[in-house]
Order: sequence, then C-alpha cells, then structure tokens
Amino acid sequence: MITVEEFSKILNNKYIIIEGFREHSKASEKYVDVQIVQRDGFIWKGSIPYFYRRTGIFIETPQELAEYLEKIYPHFTKNAISKFVKNEVKRWNTELSGKKTTKGFFDKLLNLQWNSVQKDLPPNRNFARRIQDIKEFGYSLATDTKRKISGTHKTDTHILLVPIPKGGVTGYEVMSAEFKAKAIKILEAINVYELSSANKHGLLPDHKFSEIRWDDETKDENPENMSEKEIKDKFQLLDNQRNQQKREVCRKCFQTGKRGKIFGVNYFYEGSEIWDEQIEKIGKVAEQGCVGCGWYDIRKWRASLNKLLTNK
Repeated sequence: MITVEEFSKILNNKYIIIEGFREHSKASEKYVDVQIVQRDGFIWKGSIPYFYRRTGIFIETPQELAEYLEKIYPHFTKNAISKFVKNEVKRWNTELSGKKTTKGFFDKLLNLQWNSVQKDLPPNRNFARRIQDIKEFGYSLATDTKRKISGTHKTDTHILLVPIPKGGVTGYEVMSAEFKAKAIKILEAINVYELSSANKHGLLPDHKFSEIRWDDETKDENPENMSEKEIKDKFQLLDNQRNQQKREVCRKCFQTGKRGKIFGVNYFYEGSEIWDEQIEKIGKVAEQGCVGCGWYDIRKWRASLNKLLTNK
C-alpha cells in the first residue's frame, strides 16, 4: 500500500491532509482518513470510502484517488454540509418516513460524528441490518471497528455518515423525483434482478445502456411526459446496490472488452462474452454492443434463457 508521504506528494490540493489508509475487510471497504480544510478555516475530519460497492466507487490507483478527493472537496464546506443535512432530514420525513426503525439510526448519524454502536446508536440486536439498509439506500458510511468510546478506554465499532450526496459523486445523469415516480409505476415497482416487488423502497430506474459508454450527444433529458414505451425501452428497475454492481460490471467490460455475466451464467441472448470489435465503444451506436448481455436487459435475458431451457 502507498505511504501517506508518497500519496501526499501526488495531491495538488494542500487543503486535503492525509492521515492514513484503512481497510474494513469484512465489508470489503477501503478508506482514507483525512482532514479537509476550507479556506474560511472550516475543517471536516473523518474517513472517505474509496472502495465502496454501494455507491460504485472502486478506486485502485493513487492517481485515481487523488483526482477523486479533489472532485469531492467542494462537498465539505460548512454550507454544503448544512444543505446536505437539511435535504436528508426532508427526505427521511417524506419518501423514507416508513422506515421508522432505520430512521432512528439515520437521525443519529446525521450528527456527522463517529457514533459508537454500543453507546450512541439506538439499542437494537440487529444494528448491522439497519446500517446495511442505509448503505443500500445509497449513503456513504465509514466504519472503524477499533475506535475508543468517548470518555473511556474501551473500544467499539463506530459508524460515520459521510456528507457525500446520496448515491455518491458520479456525474451521471440526474432525473427528477416526478420522473422517477412515474418510471417506477410504469415498471410496476418490480426489482428486475430479483423479479420481486417485495421491497419497493430504494428502487432506481436504471439505464439499460451504461453511462460509461455515453458521449456528450448520448446524455439526454428525462422529461416527465416521456412515453410509456420509451420508459420501458430505456429503463429497468434495480435497487441501489445492484445498480452500482452493474456499473462496475460495465466499467470492466469497457476496459477489458469482456462482457459481464449475470449470476455467473455464461449465456448471452445475442453475441458472446467478447465485445464485438466492429461496434464503436462510445456513443449511441455502442448500445448495440450491449444487446445480449444479461445486465443490459435482465428481463429479456431471463426470458430468453427460460425459453432455451424449456425447448431443451
């Protein structure tokens, strides 16, 4: 692992002070411990996840991490953090108000401090499930399993809510709440990965055509009057965790030319595991290279595979 001294030389922002690197092996998460200093003197101190599958962050090189820290720096001003808290209070009092048990945990984490599981968080025998729920809703949480409980010599697992926008900082296309609600209704609130409508909270209209292959002309608006057919052609519903998993699969496909296997099944309803080199890699025409991959259209892939199995 790169040392703090070596990494600090790569950073161009002197206001980001690196204190160390940590790994939460049980959750397969990696963090960089930092102090982020703003020019008005405001300081945020905590841990930034940089390998975190819930928001699709899979940073592997020091240069990528330096660029990422520079990108998220504006989110750690006093005003930005205040806005983050205000927006999330509103969200949990409206669209997530039904998650009452988990809301108790989130409300406490909104202090944006390290919170001891034993001392600070609500008593709950299954606290890990509540933390998992919050992660799956798209929030960035840091975990320290050996942090001292304030005012004692004892250690405990502590959780920190990082004030990064829900879903992470990706720069991908944004859709209005109204459009999202319309798309979920048209797609019958069915999580296409699980083929289930049991958990309707946290569902996201996922672009079948991966954003990593978009160019400036591909990105489009999502008007609230988009037709039902266009929504069904363009989107499928996934929860945040699967949405981020798909992004990572598509990123690897883009880099290696090997298409992803959903559920590990080596089946493609068009083409093969290898990306067709005759198809452009970027732009709207690249979408044809995605057709046949299970991640591109899970419903169609499942139907095609079932048909094949029935015929056999």
